[in-house]
Amino acid sequence: MKLMTSTARGSAAVLTGALLMGSLAACGGGNSQASAKADASSLTLAIDSDSASFGYDPLRVAAAQRQFFEGLYDSLMTLQPDGSTGPGLAKDFSYNADSTVLTLNLKDDITFTDGSKLDAALVKANLDRRSDPALTAYSAVAKGGAQEITSVDVVSPTQVTLTFAKPQPGFEKNLASTTGMIVGKNGVTDTASLAATPDGSGPYTLDPSTVKGNKYILVKNDKSADAARFAYKKVVFSVVLDPQARANALVSGQADVAMLTSSTVDFAKSKGVGVSQAGGTVNTMISFDKIGKTAPAFAQEKVRQAIQYAINRQALVDALHKGDIPAWNALPKDSAGFTKDLETRFAYNPDKAKSLLAEAGYPNGFEFTIIAGAQTQTDLQAVQKDLAAVGITMNVKMAASTDEAFAAVATTPLGYAPLNWDNPVGVMYGVVLNGFTNVQKATDDQLSAATGELAAAKDDAAVKAAATKLNTRLVESGWMIPLYEALTNQGFNTKKVAPVKFAGTNAYPLLSSYTPAS
Repeated sequence: MKLMTSTARGSAAVLTGALLMGSLAACGGGNSQASAKADASSLTLAIDSDSASFGYDPLRVAAAQRQFFEGLYDSLMTLQPDGSTGPGLAKDFSYNADSTVLTLNLKDDITFTDGSKLDAALVKANLDRRSDPALTAYSAVAKGGAQEITSVDVVSPTQVTLTFAKPQPGFEKNLASTTGMIVGKNGVTDTASLAATPDGSGPYTLDPSTVKGNKYILVKNDKSADAARFAYKKVVFSVVLDPQARANALVSGQADVAMLTSSTVDFAKSKGVGVSQAGGTVNTMISFDKIGKTAPAFAQEKVRQAIQYAINRQALVDALHKGDIPAWNALPKDSAGFTKDLETRFAYNPDKAKSLLAEAGYPNGFEFTIIAGAQTQTDLQAVQKDLAAVGITMNVKMAASTDEAFAAVATTPLGYAPLNWDNPVGVMYGVVLNGFTNVQKATDDQLSAATGELAAAKDDAAVKAAATKLNTRLVESGWMIPLYEALTNQGFNTKKVAPVKFAGTNAYPLLSSYTPAS
């Protein structure tokens, strides 16, 4: 089973990036990137969302922001090029016999931008913030979470222990993403300061010329012992929400690397751009409201199931996402929980959808509104036609502002965003059960039980059994309405950047993996 160490690509910021209209355009032009000169001094990445929309506290974000924040912060463990977990600020670790206590042995030569040093007390101060509900990265380890940390104890200046409410074998992989990122002493003491100023020990520092929400400029941190692993002296994260604008920026030379959608891959390739691809991201309609607060019909499981049957996924992919994979599973094809049974069980069946609506008390259908943006509008309009055919009126409203996009999780019953499931336990606790997609606090005993089983699974057979239960229940409950599994596409300037490599199936390459073309 391939597991991603991030919490979920579908964090709040990613959802907003998917909803909002593109605001930064670039000229298409010819193949100017092909003639660009090799330059190892700087790298510009065109990204699809604002990595620091919540400021510079790495614990307020999740998977989609991991690549950006790993430039500023070090993690207790690190994601390795093959997707496995390796040492980070913790040089090694060990568990007790029943995996309820994790002992971390820390490096003793780490300095933060505020001048403070890494020690066990600082790690404890960071992890003791887990009671703050605003910290997305900590939602799974907070009180009541399936990976709850009951105490963090300083054993010595370089040794700290984490005690869990129940066994957590394999927990170290969670420490290789934002959950394991450590903030310096000043940032922990005055967390409000992180809204404007990062306080990390990472290979880069934030340059004052940064324009928040538009262009984030990172420059090499000479005090970081890890900086030598990162090829570029300067890295620029350029926020380009519109997919075509990102492709144009790459082709025109304004960006060296860009996140491409399936609709722009052929265009980019025709201009001489290199493209690296990886699977694992499922584009999913997410039921925000499972209790009927914003739309009474959504309180009925049969209504949510009716939507599953009403959507012609193959037609959607054929028309709008050639090269991608129609998805009836919430989890991707490469995951342990994937099952062909769902492809048959929830195959396109408008008559079944109508029957379920009638059984749920909506023989004439119902009406609701979904918030869209430049990246989701076309897909939602296709789904809109499918739903209309069974009597459901889905009004597609373009987000007028960032505030409206963020508010959609509480004001509308259904959303649409990409989710990467390499760490399904993290996604469930950080996004689905306790996170931003469930602000109505709905519960599902089967989902909770399956997630708990998966968290406690100690061998491949147990992982497969629990993951299959989880996947099946996500779909049959209608908490997740998968549409298609997208290939993650990283376009790159072949004259400046070596072919991009992914860490396992992680949708976001390691920042250290970008290197100049030879």
